[in-house]
Amino acid sequence: MQKTIDVGVFIPVGKNGWIHSSNAPHTPGTFDHVLEVTRNAEEIGFDFVLSPAIWRGRKGPSEHWMVSLESLTTSAALLQATSRINVWATAHMTVYPPATIAKMITTLDQIGPGRVGLNLVTGASFLDLNHVGLWDGALDHDGRYRLGDEWIQVVKRLWSEPVVTHKGEFFETNEATMGPKPSKMPPIVNAGSSGRGFQFAAENCDVAFVVASDNPSHLAAAKKAKETARELGKPDLKTFGLVYLIPGETDEEAQALLEHFDAGVDRECVADVKAGYQQNPSNKAVGEKSKIFGDEEVSAVSSSVMVGSYEALAHRLASTVLEAELDGVMIIVPDYIHDLEPVATRILSRMAEHGVGCAIGEPSRV
Repeated sequence: MQKTIDVGVFIPVGKNGWIHSSNAPHTPGTFDHVLEVTRNAEEIGFDFVLSPAIWRGRKGPSEHWMVSLESLTTSAALLQATSRINVWATAHMTVYPPATIAKMITTLDQIGPGRVGLNLVTGASFLDLNHVGLWDGALDHDGRYRLGDEWIQVVKRLWSEPVVTHKGEFFETNEATMGPKPSKMPPIVNAGSSGRGFQFAAENCDVAFVVASDNPSHLAAAKKAKETARELGKPDLKTFGLVYLIPGETDEEAQALLEHFDAGVDRECVADVKAGYQQNPSNKAVGEKSKIFGDEEVSAVSSSVMVGSYEALAHRLASTVLEAELDGVMIIVPDYIHDLEPVATRILSRMAEHGVGCAIGEPSRV
């Protein structure tokens, strides 16, 4: 019996995407580039795209993320420019009041009815938020999620109730009204990887993102997420894997590409990324998977990357989906213009040979 999953694209709204190297493929972080990627993703048959919220570029010669787009306004334009694909925006709950995002999302739903989703984050990098005055030093790690619990309840009430009066620890509304309501409740997603972060996702969200690869530690963490959701009484919580792929015609070609990126690794950039988490006063409580880089030898890419031939990656990714009990995957690739189509047709669609199906290649979805 074949398992069917959703497939999406983590779109590169920041310069160089997720490659911290002077040898990164051309990824300018401009709207024209992101629009081309998104339209290609829709034509290929992907179910959704998601853009991160970027508030700061990185130090170092590669100028990683020094050019970037804001997620919510970018999503508005992408919804207008597409007709089928779902577009998920990202918002920091510690930055925006709940009524502000509730109104923005209802407006986005007017632009793309039923196609908007919301990825919620609290922000774990001190440097990313502090330089623009958006870091709230009064909140520790658990406090940010306590705020998040209240934040999302206010938003959901504004989306569904005619009048909302709320008096809580962080927010207050007085006979608040908001219309129009969304055409359907937007999916809420989150990637919290700490214990408290995953609790937030299980209790408040429809989808929890987990780092996914065939590394045994990642497989164990993904299975633990499903187990924890069941223990919290949320057996229907979906888990989507964040999957970083470097493909090639052969395993050797793919490995050579990784080595090319690593040859130009921007060590100052990687150190800057790590420093953002290290300077968070609640650093010890932050989930390791939120920190992108581990303590191993410096690489231009995340330690979760899967490298190999198209054929090998189709089998490895299908095995990962099945063993980790994933309900969907969101893809990162090196070159979004040149890699997305072959990754879709030669990896994602060929997972069917290994027991995992998706929308890629289905005529009704193109």
